[in-house]
Amino acid sequence: MRKGSWLLILLLIVLVALSACEDREKGDAHNVSAKREKQIFSSKDTKKGWLELIAADEISSQDDSPCIYKAGESVEKLEVHMKELSTASLTYIYIDGYIVQMEQGGELSFQIQLSKTELKKGFHELTAVQYQENNPETKKVELLKRAKYEVK
Repeated sequence: MRKGSWLLILLLIVLVALSACEDREKGDAHNVSAKREKQIFSSKDTKKGWLELIAADEISSQDDSPCIYKAGESVEKLEVHMKELSTASLTYIYIDGYIVQMEQGGELSFQIQLSKTELKKGFHELTAVQYQENNPETKKVELLKRAKYEVK
């Protein structure tokens, strides 16, 4: 084979490998081909689990919601901290009922880059859910925690 043929084959192998790695970020549900249906959950949180949101310098508490002050087209992130989760199950993160991310672990700290929809003025609800048997199709919730944030 000529040198050019080997180079072409090598290039094709690299392209195939890169396309297989397109799963960009661990747990990023924005890229998951799952249905983007709005989920509606029970109005009561489960007793187990702990959830805290941090937006800029504001931290959520029982009756407080952190604020995000939208300044033009800036990229806003919401920091999420969770404890007392089942390590055997994925934790599904929803904003306003739509899946945005999936994480696994008993204690989690991660950031969510908010989309334009998630940055509309007003209150938004982040819901963390773990499903029985780690199966969201059953809709049987094992853990449900929610917190709100406000965009001004």
